[in-house]
Amino acid sequence: MDSKAAEFEIIPLKEWQQKRFPHWYHGQDLFTILVPFDDIEIRLANDSFCMEGNTLIFIGPAKDFTLSGSGTPNGYLIRFTSRFYERSALDRTLINSGLFFDSERLLKTVKSRIKQEEMKMQIIGNIQGYPSRNAAVTSLIVHNFIESVLLQGIWETDFDKELSRGTDSTVQGMANRFSILVHKHYKENCNVKFYADKLHITPRKLTNLCTEVWNKTAKNAIIDIVLKEAMRYIEHTDLSISQISYEMGFSEESNFRHFIKKHSGSNPLQYRERMRTASDAYAH
Repeated sequence: MDSKAAEFEIIPLKEWQQKRFPHWYHGQDLFTILVPFDDIEIRLANDSFCMEGNTLIFIGPAKDFTLSGSGTPNGYLIRFTSRFYERSALDRTLINSGLFFDSERLLKTVKSRIKQEEMKMQIIGNIQGYPSRNAAVTSLIVHNFIESVLLQGIWETDFDKELSRGTDSTVQGMANRFSILVHKHYKENCNVKFYADKLHITPRKLTNLCTEVWNKTAKNAIIDIVLKEAMRYIEHTDLSISQISYEMGFSEESNFRHFIKKHSGSNPLQYRERMRTASDAYAH
């Protein structure tokens, strides 16, 4: 199976660990779908969400989350990259929809119209056997299964009704929308005015609301998000610093190195070595 065709994972929730990544992971943006069969609690961006069982929970890229609750979570985690999923215009529309990039919500959840046992059988019967199948067939089967889940999410979500209600104009709501936009566009644009224009407010107002919510300017909020993503690439991948700088949207490697040094106090290689040494020590 070629590299991009293998960039997916479907595992039981009880096997998921926050810091564990698939062997094919090299810092790519991950799209995540949680299919819990029991009630669970999700912590995301310092917020807690209590979700009922038999729901579909869509979490966009660059969002770290944890699961909590009583007992062992029952259900499945599906995650994949855009390289694996995007094969047509419809595919691009689905993964760039409000399921993963909702400007008002940190995550999207819909009640599954498929009964729990039926969903479980779909996953177990058609998905868990993929390691033993032909690579091309495996890729197609998994792609089609994910597509069916995304289409179900779209079907159960009335985006027109949401749009007619207008956007969340509260300070916290605007800050959340700003954060989501930065995660989506930081590789192309880190200018405060770019995001202010998308939110239909002035750069000054954007900075004021960031200061009120996070006690930092809009510029510093963007820097923090970019820095966090850069550190994620450095710590969790074997990509060279040059490759990471390209993936992050920097035009020059030297600019990327300067950015990391200025805002973290370490050069990229020092940070990678320190984190891996700490990880090895923890493992032993």
